[in-house]
Amino acid sequence: MNLLVTLPVASGLVAGLVAIVAGIIVLVFPRILNYLIGIYFILVGVGWFLAGSILPGIVSIGFGIAVLLLPRILNYLVGAYLIFAGFWAILVTGAFGLTVGTLTLAVGILVLLAPGILNIAVAIYLIVVGILAVGQHQGWF
Repeated sequence: MNLLVTLPVASGLVAGLVAIVAGIIVLVFPRILNYLIGIYFILVGVGWFLAGSILPGIVSIGFGIAVLLLPRILNYLVGAYLIFAGFWAILVTGAFGLTVGTLTLAVGILVLLAPGILNIAVAIYLIVVGILAVGQHQGWF
């Protein structure tokens, strides 16, 4: 199964590198986080929708729009989205999805419990998931 359908960060070299770069951008420019995340959620939703996964596509697009329109509750929206995406990845994918899904779920819970660490948590999450996606593409594991 193509992980583009099931994960917030698609598998593969390009998607992994994009996630790594996005994580670095979030660390360097934390004030653009809501725009970056909102656009990212919308793009992922479109990808899921085009791949035939209607429910996660609609949910992701909805969260992306909400993030752009309601930046004051960004932390809670991101936490809730990561929990949804983590559960979805765990339920729908194989071993790699279980690993990334568990990580996604854990970061979502962490962000909800400690919203003040959103930037750092999301940046590290994107970098780690990006490295995992590149590693999977390259056959490292």
